[in-house]
Amino acid sequence: MGHSIGDHAYGECGIEFLLVDRSGPQQRVRRFRADVRLLTDHPEVYRDGDNARLIPVSSINNSVLALGTRHTASEPETYALALAEHLLTANRSVRTADVHLTASEFSPLPSSRPTSAAQHFSALARHQDHTHLTLPRHGEPVVRSGLVNMELFATGGATFTGFARDAHTTTQTFTDRVFGARMNVTWRHAGTDTDHRRCRARAEQAVLTAFGEHTSRSSQHTFHHLGVAVLDACPEVAEVRVDGAHLTRSLVDLAPFGTGNEGCVYTATDHQQSTVTVTIHRT
Repeated sequence: MGHSIGDHAYGECGIEFLLVDRSGPQQRVRRFRADVRLLTDHPEVYRDGDNARLIPVSSINNSVLALGTRHTASEPETYALALAEHLLTANRSVRTADVHLTASEFSPLPSSRPTSAAQHFSALARHQDHTHLTLPRHGEPVVRSGLVNMELFATGGATFTGFARDAHTTTQTFTDRVFGARMNVTWRHAGTDTDHRRCRARAEQAVLTAFGEHTSRSSQHTFHHLGVAVLDACPEVAEVRVDGAHLTRSLVDLAPFGTGNEGCVYTATDHQQSTVTVTIHRT
């Protein structure tokens, strides 16, 4: 019985680095993580151990860093496309370049001193900007952008009632519960001519506004509502995916210590999470 090699790929993940943009009076600092995967046509590498056409993964790492010097002010989508194009050009046996870029923005610290060569920043961030770009050698790039690791919390007002029950259901109904969620909100663009920075800003504002004005009846209800808000705010977006976890936030029982707890102290352990995913398409 014979055999043949199917799809095969290799790459480098977890490439972390800082990009510092010094082009304007207010500098900009971002922390990036790059995950790169190359779908290749290298059967002889796997079958025969012939490495003549195999570019080492260190070259991928070095390409990410070298191109970073040209993209300190770029949006992740622009950077990812330049990297994918470079990798396809550098190695003719690569069929598809798959690039994930995640960036978190450092916040400038206030200073009474005039702007100088040295500026100061805090690494605290509400979320990370993300793009996933796939570029086949003979095709158009597919770009997904988004906001990842967004954590939202409401101190009350959420409900959870009327749900189905089975033999193992112990959940009680809630008419006024706290609601916490950590989620990724990602979207696919309808075309390639997009101002990604403006689109991301509108999407973020849409999510925050929608969450603030929303009465949650379930995690599913809330995730759908946030996805619809992004579609409404961003006409250039064709599809939105919201996935993440409902974070259980329970009141800590302080009665054994003789202390009341009127909605002040909640658990924040996230080892076990209730996951939710929804994709909303524009029609």
